[in-house]
Parts: sequence; C-alpha cells; structure tokens
Amino acid sequence: MQTKILSTTDDDKIVTTLAEQGYVVIDDYLPAHTIFALAEVARTKLCNQEMAHARTGKQAETRQHIRGDHICWLDENSPDIAIQQYFVHMQHLKQLLNQQLFIGLASLETHLAIYPVGAVYQKHLDQFNAGGSTQLNTRKISSILYLNQDWQPKHGGELRLHLDNEEWIDILPIGGRLVLFLSADFWHEVLPAHRERLSLTGWFRTREPQLL
Repeated sequence: MQTKILSTTDDDKIVTTLAEQGYVVIDDYLPAHTIFALAEVARTKLCNQEMAHARTGKQAETRQHIRGDHICWLDENSPDIAIQQYFVHMQHLKQLLNQQLFIGLASLETHLAIYPVGAVYQKHLDQFNAGGSTQLNTRKISSILYLNQDWQPKHGGELRLHLDNEEWIDILPIGGRLVLFLSADFWHEVLPAHRERLSLTGWFRTREPQLL
C-alpha cells in the first residue's frame, strides 16, 4: 500500500494528517546541511565508541537477531550545534501538537541509531506495559528522522508501518524525511538494508501519573 508523503512543512497540514490517519510522513523536514551534520555526529560517536548495541526485553538483553542497531541517547545539553537545532525543531513540534491536539506532551526522549548492513528491528510496538511499569506508557507519539544521503529503493531498509493485520506501508529512510505516528497504535519493523542506515528516533512523552 502506498502512502501520501507531504512535501511541505506546513504546520496545519502536518497536524491534520496526523490526527486523521494516526501517522504522517514529511520530506525535507530539516535543511540538508543539518541532516548531513547530524549524520556526521552519529558516525563520529560510533568511531569514538559512544554508541552501544541496543537492548530489548524486560532484561534489557542484546539480541541482534531481533534488533541490530547501535544507539546513543541524546539530550538538549549536547555541545553539537546540529543536535541543538534538532531539539529546537522538536520543541516547536511538541508545542504545535499540544496546542492543536491537546495531548499534554511534556518531553522528548531521543537517540541516534545506526543499523549496519543487514541489521533489522523485528515487528514491535513502542508503547506497552512492562510488568506494570508506567514508563513506556507515557510514550504518545513516535518520531523518526532519517539521516541517509542519496538513499535509493535498491538500498532497502524501509520502515514497515502496519496499519492493520493485512495492510502496511513501507517507508524509505530518505535523508530529511520525518515520520510521526501514534506510539500505541502502530506495530512497525525495520527491514534489512544493503548499506549503513542512520536515523534519529524519539518519543514525545506525557508526564508519568502521580501515585496516591
């Protein structure tokens, strides 16, 4: 199934599309020079051994057949200008979503991700209740910004977003492309790629409920 890809950063259209179908794909969300700089940050962190194998499951185990990427968590205090610019744009997006959708987003957690050739992330949901914990339940909107230069269909590495049990869409990880979707509603997976695959993945979260 094909999906409509927005070629505009028009705020109203982004919010309207997300509200109507639960997901939205926007091309050229950040300038090309910022995408290039973010990719360089990711590669530098990998060379400096600042990225670690991603972990999965309640025991936080490394299981590369399930998830094969290397990640590095980020925050707004990063000295890298490109990362600071990314957070500025995400802060604007958070405010926009709160103003128009009234969903009470409070923060963004985010990490760089590098998938080596052939690595995958098997079908999963970003929001679930892990042993009664409320931590992951605060994830409301998933955000993926791709950092790949000159990506072609032959390179693979698509994000497969499952719309229901029988339909899905495959989204190429083209540099500058931003994908947003409701964390609790869409199972998704990362298909194997024939070249290294880079992204900035994040989750807009609400505040954790206060215990009485």
